[in-house]
Amino acid sequence: MKGSLKVLFIIFAALSILLPFQAKAKDVVIRKPPETLDKFYPPLSKKPEFIIQMHKMSTHFGGVFVDMGEKDWENAEKHGDQLAEEYKKTSEMVPEWKDYFNLEAAASFAKAVKTRDPKQIGKASNELGKTCGSCHAANQIAVWTRYHWPSLKSMKIIDPVSEKELEYGKYMRGLSGAFKGVTVNFGENQYDRAGKALNAFKKKYLELRSTCSKCHTDDNVKQFFVGDDIIAAMSNMKKELASAKPNIGNFWKNVGIVGKQGCKMCHLTHRAYSKIQKIWEEAK
Repeated sequence: MKGSLKVLFIIFAALSILLPFQAKAKDVVIRKPPETLDKFYPPLSKKPEFIIQMHKMSTHFGGVFVDMGEKDWENAEKHGDQLAEEYKKTSEMVPEWKDYFNLEAAASFAKAVKTRDPKQIGKASNELGKTCGSCHAANQIAVWTRYHWPSLKSMKIIDPVSEKELEYGKYMRGLSGAFKGVTVNFGENQYDRAGKALNAFKKKYLELRSTCSKCHTDDNVKQFFVGDDIIAAMSNMKKELASAKPNIGNFWKNVGIVGKQGCKMCHLTHRAYSKIQKIWEEAK
């Protein structure tokens, strides 16, 4: 492998460390982060200081290889030194995580950059990248869950059917029960009951728009799981229930649209985080 091709290979290998770390099954344990970390995130801190520190390190690490590829060694060396400095600062932020850091590896990386030898830089970056990867494998998902994902614990919803204020979990159980009322009654040929259950389900489901918009404030995303395709599917279900002889295949097709494109996709996006938060809360 010669010249620029060799440099590009090393750059690619090094930058791959910045991508999501491929942890092995035995490494993935989602334990609650230490409370020491709380002071670096809102509400105890005005800014998410810890993740800002992560971005600083990532920028300097990547900056070395960007500049190296452009043969801008002066700036590459600056990034190497700044990375070692920020790495040391980060190692002191959470005492419980000090063993994830290797200050010698960070210093060796900065020193390797000054040699301007791609081979030495690649070797040093590999050693340093292992420390980042091991910490990410053990803690990244847990940190996302605790500090970057909104908790549903305090969220309340007005049930449009009972007109009562319910906590989020109870509301969702009622929503699920209404959906079951539609499918069970339809399967029993109780179309009037299925129609009543569908009316209740639709009211409850559409109420989620106001709930979703508390976090999803952009018009392009706030109705993502409660969009026009879901409403159209409910209208088609209602149309079949109102007919003298419902088209069974068409009815179940639209049930699938609501269940898969609405309920399931929302659960895949949100539910894992909320379940982890709940487990931590119960353990506490």
